[in-house]
Amino acid sequence: MRVLIISAVVALAIIGVAEAQDARTVQCQKNADVRTVTVESSAGGCRVLYAKGNSPGRELWQYKTHPDMCQTPAQQFVAKLESMGLTCTNKQ
Repeated sequence: MRVLIISAVVALAIIGVAEAQDARTVQCQKNADVRTVTVESSAGGCRVLYAKGNSPGRELWQYKTHPDMCQTPAQQFVAKLESMGLTCTNKQ
C-alpha cells in the first residue's frame, strides 16, 4: 500500500511538471501609459494576456491544442501598440 501511495504522488508531481507554464512578457510604454502583453504556454495550449496600466489583465486569445499558436497574434498585437507610438521591450 505504501508503494502505491508513493507511486501516485510521484506520478502527480511529474504531471505537474509537464503542465508547468512558460511565460513571455512584452512591456510597452509611452510616457505614463504602460501596457503589458504576456504569452503563457504549457503542454495544454497557450493564451495571450493584455493589461493596461494597473488594471487586471484580460485574455485576448487562447488555443488549447497548440502551445505555439499564440506567438503570431501576440506579435501582431505588439506591432499595433508600437504603431500607436508605444515603445515595446521584452521583459523577463
